[in-house]
Amino acid sequence: MPVLASEAIVWAKNPSPPFHIMEGKLKGYGICDVMTTKLDALLPELNTSEVIYPHPRVNKYISQSENLCFPCMIKRDDSANFFYSNVTMQYPAVGVIINKALLDKLDLQENAPVSLARLLSMNTLAFGLPSARKYPDALQQELDKYIGQSHVIEIGGTESPMRVLRQIARSRLDYTIDYPSALKYFSVTDNDHSLVFLPTTEMGSTPVEGAIGCTNNPWGRNAIEHINRVLPQLKSDPEYRANQVFWLNTP
Repeated sequence: MPVLASEAIVWAKNPSPPFHIMEGKLKGYGICDVMTTKLDALLPELNTSEVIYPHPRVNKYISQSENLCFPCMIKRDDSANFFYSNVTMQYPAVGVIINKALLDKLDLQENAPVSLARLLSMNTLAFGLPSARKYPDALQQELDKYIGQSHVIEIGGTESPMRVLRQIARSRLDYTIDYPSALKYFSVTDNDHSLVFLPTTEMGSTPVEGAIGCTNNPWGRNAIEHINRVLPQLKSDPEYRANQVFWLNTP
């Protein structure tokens, strides 16, 4: 019997290391590359495929009810557009990534928490925002107050989070917010250790729960039902766990 269109998963991926790594020596070893590869193997009864889209286009197509599953999302309540899986992983808290050269100027110290609200209020500092990126509510609520202002600079295109970090390293931007794993990927692949990660007072060390988000329609809810069924097996897979340890320091 052929597999029905409803019995399928279409992964929407975008070039966004360390979540999806599409070139270089770590190609295919991104946080969500390994996850989707393992899920494909655990769901042999489904036709699984992938498409490569920029992040904004994924959001656009899902809002138009195209059948897609976005592998690496923050776990949220289901919305008009997204239907979420059970928790897939826990990310370390998002924090500020800033050029070390700015620490003394701003009276900051490595490993010491910094207030994102305070940094954003300083309009002489350029904040780099990867296009269409959303953050945990505690940080997004502060950022939303400044979206559209001249010192919040949106960077689009392929690998926009890495482009932001490279601009910070070159002192063309001052800081951004991202996961420690993003800084790890940048430091390893660019052999550049000029940036530092600082926790925020708003988030502290609160981890961020990750999930898979599929289009909130009958197709997407069916896909999530299949995914949820095999998540316990995924989480016990040794290679999946090793990838989590590497990127997320998950025990």
